[in-house]
Amino acid sequence: MNAGETTADALYSQAVSGAFRMDTSVARKCAATFLRFADALDPQLDHSRRIHALTGFGTFDSSHQLQHGFESKAAELTETLTTLRDSALHLAAAHLLAAGLIQTSDDTHARALLATAAGL
Repeated sequence: MNAGETTADALYSQAVSGAFRMDTSVARKCAATFLRFADALDPQLDHSRRIHALTGFGTFDSSHQLQHGFESKAAELTETLTTLRDSALHLAAAHLLAAGLIQTSDDTHARALLATAAGL
């Protein structure tokens, strides 16, 4: 499943190179939208992590297989939601960078920079 990471990476690279530029106010609005989306995914991520280990399926072999299948789906869901959230943050950074609102930085400080630059 493509959760936007390729598009986010390409847009960010274009912003770094100067090929993608935006008006400051428009970039802030776009970044704010991506940040709201990322924030909305956080509760979903918490929930998906809680269902990685399930109980109550019984002791039959088929029950264990069913339980394992659901747990695997939960892990896949967590991975997809994490990628979506990271892509949204990367897209927000690309828009802010395209408007000259932030400089490239490591991912550890990206969220704080994005929130500050977006005026949230």
